[in-house]
Amino acid sequence: MWWLILGIAIGVIGWWLVAWTRAKKIAVKWYEWLLAVIALGFALLALQNYYAFLREMEPYSAGVMLALLGVPALIFAVIAVGLVWWENTKVAKTPAKNS
Repeated sequence: MWWLILGIAIGVIGWWLVAWTRAKKIAVKWYEWLLAVIALGFALLALQNYYAFLREMEPYSAGVMLALLGVPALIFAVIAVGLVWWENTKVAKTPAKNS
């Protein structure tokens, strides 16, 4: 049941994020969305493994798997957000050509 609620929440947040970026006219390329989805996948996998190992009474393994899967999730998320930020600030700083 927990995964169903989490899936619905992720869907609603994803829909809101797409609508918000369009309303704010923030340019997001397809590969930036892909990096964000990969980051989300790694984060969900890290959380699932962490809780599964804790329920199996393996706290050391839980920490190792959280680090092994959580660090790539953070890296992909930082790259995705950084690319969006970089492209949108670069576009905003370029002067308009007066023809």
